[in-house]
Amino acid sequence: MFNFTIFVILVIFALDVTLSVLNYRNRKAPIPKNVSDIYNQEEYGKWLDYTMEGFRLGIITKVFTTLILLIFLFFNIFNKIASVADQYSHNEILQTLIFLGLYSVISYLLSIGFSVYRTFNIEQRYGFNKTTVKTFILDQLKSIILTALLGGGLMYLILTLYDKLGFKAVFYTWAILMVIILLINVLYTKIFIKIFNKLTPLEDGELKEKATELAKQLGYEIKTISVMDASKRSTRLNAFFSGFGKFKSIVLYDTLIEKCTPDEILSVLAHEIGHSLHKDTLKNFAISTVQIALYMTILGFFLTSETFSTAFGFSGIHLGFSIILFSIILEPISILINIPLSQLSRKAEYKADAVAAKSGYKGAMISALKVLTKENFSNLTPHPLVVKMTYSHPPTSQRIDALEKL
Repeated sequence: MFNFTIFVILVIFALDVTLSVLNYRNRKAPIPKNVSDIYNQEEYGKWLDYTMEGFRLGIITKVFTTLILLIFLFFNIFNKIASVADQYSHNEILQTLIFLGLYSVISYLLSIGFSVYRTFNIEQRYGFNKTTVKTFILDQLKSIILTALLGGGLMYLILTLYDKLGFKAVFYTWAILMVIILLINVLYTKIFIKIFNKLTPLEDGELKEKATELAKQLGYEIKTISVMDASKRSTRLNAFFSGFGKFKSIVLYDTLIEKCTPDEILSVLAHEIGHSLHKDTLKNFAISTVQIALYMTILGFFLTSETFSTAFGFSGIHLGFSIILFSIILEPISILINIPLSQLSRKAEYKADAVAAKSGYKGAMISALKVLTKENFSNLTPHPLVVKMTYSHPPTSQRIDALEKL
């Protein structure tokens, strides 16, 4: 098991680096004609520089995190963390939570420097970052508290179930997770987004009137369209749809409203309504039920078998280390599952684009895609293999090509 785990880590590392290198080398591939007008020569040169810096930092980050993980495994650092955790409690579940908490703190401290450098160096120099040091620190603190409360509470519940029921806990864990995911979908914009961002209703005026008219045209019951203060952190543009049933919500970034024309904004809105009409959130939830059932079954084996822990120097089952080992072994499985799921996601984007086109905003949708690509510094020539394996959205040129053919 030890050798197999090391093999998995090295294979994942090699795959990540290979995909990064393929994408980086493809940066100078011929630009498709339908997107050749997005960047001028100076802007494209700036994009190439940005890509180079992002690539370099990504490789350094991958090498560093992989090396740290290997050091932890080869030099029994996990065993040492477990010994420290055991000193604070005699309860196995609490020991596990302390162990995972200590490991999370160590991982966070080792990786936070890369986030700081990307945000306040690379993103800052290329004009994307609007985050202040205060906002960055507050975001980090909020994320840590949420992870500790929600993640820690959920982990305690899962561990208690496995302690009482053994492998039979798989079904109950799956059911609990599905309820939690359902609640997150319902409460995402009502609670979770508001922890980090301010949401305000779209102001009364021509844009709102046209948006309401568009929604009626599409048979979509619209209650509120929210505008998020994304400019507080970045200049990047976006919009998203979440929830289902009576809890559907559409959120537009304030940067999108600032940089796009009214028709372009309406085309993006029609696209988001398209996701709702096609019940994409509900479909993703259904897929998650199967995916999480598989993951919880695999986790059950890790939490109930001594083999996985004893191979790394533990005297018996160590729940905390079993969870970490599970996350390592799960990665190649997730990559394989993600390939068809990414394809389904890309198809959903094409269908949502088509809704915008059929609503009379075909030209505006094409124009909006070009604005989004330019303002977000998106890649015009991603490598086909990278797109197939990791892209949830089709490349801009392919989306425009599909729109033009409608």
